[in-house]
This record gives sequence, C-alpha cells and structure tokens, in this order.
Amino acid sequence: MFVLALLPRLFELGRQPLWLDEVLTLNRASLAPGALALNSFQNHHMPGFFLLLSPLTGLGEPQFWLRVPSAIFGAVAVMLVFMIAARLAGWLAGGLAALVLGLSPAVLGFAQEARSYTLVMTLILVALYGVTRLAQDLRAAGQGFRAAKAGWLCFVLGTAAALDVLGDAVPWWLAANLIFFFLLPFTPARWRLVRNVLLADLAVLLLTAPLYALLLHYQAESVAHSLGWIPKLDAKRVWYNFGAVYLMHVPDWVSFRFLTRHAVPGVVWLVDALLLAALAAAVWRLRRRVTLLIVLGIAFLLLPCLFLLLSLWHPVLLPRYLLWSAAPMAVLVGIGGAALLEARPVAVRGLAVVAVAGLLLVNLLPYYKDEAKPRWDLAAQILAREFSPGDMILFSDGGAVPILKVYLPKAARETVLSHPYGGLHHAEAALNQGRRVWVVYGHAGQNTGTARQFFAKMQTLGVPSKVQAAGRRIAIVLYAPGQHLASCTELAEQDGICG
Repeated sequence: MFVLALLPRLFELGRQPLWLDEVLTLNRASLAPGALALNSFQNHHMPGFFLLLSPLTGLGEPQFWLRVPSAIFGAVAVMLVFMIAARLAGWLAGGLAALVLGLSPAVLGFAQEARSYTLVMTLILVALYGVTRLAQDLRAAGQGFRAAKAGWLCFVLGTAAALDVLGDAVPWWLAANLIFFFLLPFTPARWRLVRNVLLADLAVLLLTAPLYALLLHYQAESVAHSLGWIPKLDAKRVWYNFGAVYLMHVPDWVSFRFLTRHAVPGVVWLVDALLLAALAAAVWRLRRRVTLLIVLGIAFLLLPCLFLLLSLWHPVLLPRYLLWSAAPMAVLVGIGGAALLEARPVAVRGLAVVAVAGLLLVNLLPYYKDEAKPRWDLAAQILAREFSPGDMILFSDGGAVPILKVYLPKAARETVLSHPYGGLHHAEAALNQGRRVWVVYGHAGQNTGTARQFFAKMQTLGVPSKVQAAGRRIAIVLYAPGQHLASCTELAEQDGICG
C-alpha cells in the first residue's frame, strides 16, 4: 500500500517550479541550525521540518529533493488510512479509503510540496489510529496504561510530534479530547478513563511546551496579523476550500479557483455523488457502533466547522489548514463504500474497486496536465537573456524576487535584481530618462488579483514594445522609449496590457 501510494507522489515530482512558500522553505532550510531555529520561531513555525530538509539543500534540483520527504510522508498517510479503515471494517474498506486519500488532488498536491502539512497529517493519523484502538476497547482504555499501551502511546506520541512540527495540529488535540468526552458514557470505568486522558494530555503538554514557549518568546508578529492576507470569507471561498479538500475538485493554489482545463466533463460530479453516497452509507453502517462514529465524525467535522466559525471573525479558511480532516473522511468513505458492496459477489467487488480507481485517476489528470504553479523558472530564463544593465524592472508581486533569486544565474541575478522594488512613478521617471522598463506580472504566492486590474494602472507607461509569456500565469512586458508594438498580441489583449 505504501509503494502504491508513493508512485503517484513521485510522478513528475520536480516538474512544477518552486513557488513562494517553497522558496521560503528552501531559504530557511539553507541556514545554519541556530539561525534556522530562530527564523522558524519568528515566523510561527517549529524548526523540526526545516532541520529535516537541511541536508537535502545541497543535493541540487531543490524542486525535486525538498519535496521527497513530503511524498514519503504522504504515502505513509495513505498506509495509515488503510490500516485504520481495515481494522474497523475489513480490507475492502481499507482499500477504498486508501484510494480516496491516495488519489485526492488536494492531498496529493500537498504531498508534492516542500511544506510540513503532509507530515502533520501523517502524525495526526498515528494519533487517530491510537484513538480508534482505544474506542474499540474502552474497558481496557479505562484500566491502567499497560492494558491499552499501543493505543495510548500512538495517541500521545502522534499528537505531541504533530504539535512539535506545526501549530496547525492544535485543533486535533481539541478534537481528540472532545472524542474522549463523548466516549465517557460508553465505558464502565469513566473516572479512570478521565484520569488516563488527563495523564496523556499532561504527557503531550510536557513534550510540546518548551518549543511553544520559545515560539511565543521569539515570534516577530501576532498570529492574527500574519494571517491578514487570507481573503475574506464568502460563498466562493467556502466552496473552493470544501470542494478541494473533501470533494476531489482539483485546486489551483495560487488563484483560489479550480483547475478545469483538462478535466473530463462530468467526472468530478460523479465522484462527488459517490463520495456523498458512501458517507451516508458509513453513517448507516456505524449506527450501532456509536463509539466509532463518534471518533470518526468528530475527527472529520470539528476542523471545518471550527475554521468556518473562526472565519466569521477573522479569515483563516484555507485547504492546508483543513488537510488532515480529509483522512477521517476517507476512512468513513471507505467504510461506507464497503457497506454498499458487501452483498455483492467477490468479482463484482473487485471490478468496483478497479472502476473507482480508474474514475479517481481520470479526475486527477488536470493536476498533472495543468500549470499548477507559476513558471518563474521560465521568467528567469527570459529576463536573464534580455535584461540589460540600466534597465528597470517593476513587479506586480514583490514575492517574485526571492523566487527569481533561486532561478536566475548569479551574473543575471545581480543585474536583474539590482533595484527590484521600484514603483510606477520610478518606472515613469526611468522612461523619461530614456531607459527601458520591464513590467512583470505574476503571482508569487496566493493572490486573487488579475492581470487586467494590474495593467489598468500601467497605462501611463504608454504602449509596450514587447509582450512575452512565461507559461500561462506570467506576463513580461517591455516598455522602451520610441518603440511600440505594431499590433496588440492576443496575450496583451486578453490581459488588458494595451489598454
């Protein structure tokens, strides 16, 4: 199961260039250990994941090697989902759950990204595995720790490790304690279970408190301020987040939209219908196994409900913050899918699994075919070839600068990025001095702005003399005194570059 899950995660792992979030990972992982830890704490991150990547920064091809750990952790997560579902409802449930998580576009996308979200999900799944073991034998869970040692160890170590990687695991700790609270009526030894939960929480606290004390001491700004860039909550944002994480739509990390150019019509809606049918079947199947329904239901629902409510006060709803809750949903879908197929002959069940796998693979194709990240590597090639000393450059997104530092050759880097943070008035002054001005439009990170909105502000520069594209998301426009386009190109017309 691990190998099968690893294959789609390694496939074309280095094809997409790094984007801003991953460049920040590269820059941090390249620091000396002490500076790495300090930089992590100042930016609300734990240093562990970046220390793990640090030896990989010297291997070359960072857009491949820095993503390898996430691919491996993603495959482990699929294996854990298989183990949980198979333990609860048999091998068929485990196989279906693994297919759902393993071929989820959002989950696979994070498994091909040099960030720590997939590692956190994997560690939370270790903890969830422990909680499901405890829920299956509440009598033992309420006795001494030795009676349910494996369950308690998985819960404590998985939760503490997840928290020590990223604070995004805090809602899991809340969900786990809520699960234990609702399990109390089903155990004959309630107070002993309460004692065990409190002792387990104390162990988690002791294993995590030192790092969080350092984070609180060194953080450069409040968490709320650091999340100020997230778009306000509206119906489109809710649909984007939930459709990406739970309903198998292929997300575009940059624009908060879905990738649909290469989608086979109707496939994603068929997948959605099957997922919802399997979820309903899982609830029906587990109606007499209430403890397991409590575990999986809270693990699945608490995170999206909590972040939806928090977003009414301050926007925090993003797929990466919801990611780990896709795993308990996959377990439920696996259990429900097995329930729908359990009365069928073995051959029919086998064909159904093959059909589901084929359907999910077809649904996944836009992820591999489309341009999921801006092609700053191509932009670097164009600028290195055509930028001349004395030219000025203007970026729509200043976050492009650290990305171009990765992809520009050293000599070109010093020329192109000698003065990278000028504004429109600097560009106007440069043109008046007879200098060429390069205007580069493209998002470095997540952004809802459009090229048309940006170039509407650039009309005071006149008509461009050259328009080039670096992939589908980046426009590189040259304004040169006395030189103009003979006619507006299709790209320029589309993006409003010619006014």
